[in-house]
Amino acid sequence: MKKITWSDDLSVGVDLIDEQHKMLIKRLNDMSEAIEDVKGPTEIARTLEFLIDYTDFHFSAEASYMKKTGYPGLADHLKKHGEFTSTLTDLEEEFREEGATHMLAESLDTFLVNWLIKHISTVDVEFGRYLGEKGITLEGE
Repeated sequence: MKKITWSDDLSVGVDLIDEQHKMLIKRLNDMSEAIEDVKGPTEIARTLEFLIDYTDFHFSAEASYMKKTGYPGLADHLKKHGEFTSTLTDLEEEFREEGATHMLAESLDTFLVNWLIKHISTVDVEFGRYLGEKGITLEGE
């Protein structure tokens, strides 16, 4: 499974959001490593659970920022988050039923990694650009 490396093209230009994205990437990389190294179901389950919880936190935070700033792309962005969350939940269920299978590793690689990189580098960067154009800074910045 490929490892995600943070790069400037993933930056949305908002430190608060970039730090959350870096944490998501770190945990996704941790999950990949746990599956590849067959670290055991407890470690994989713990990492997957954190990834689900943190994704929920991050998506809620982004939605809140978008609502507060009047972001016009909010509805489409929320739809994309919902699709990701649904797939992540399906992968968790697959893990609980089947364990750390090769198929799960491939699903994480092809869907989660690709989706996250594409989402951050396009959709989230667009939100960052909107904030910059409007001169809006987020709390905690």
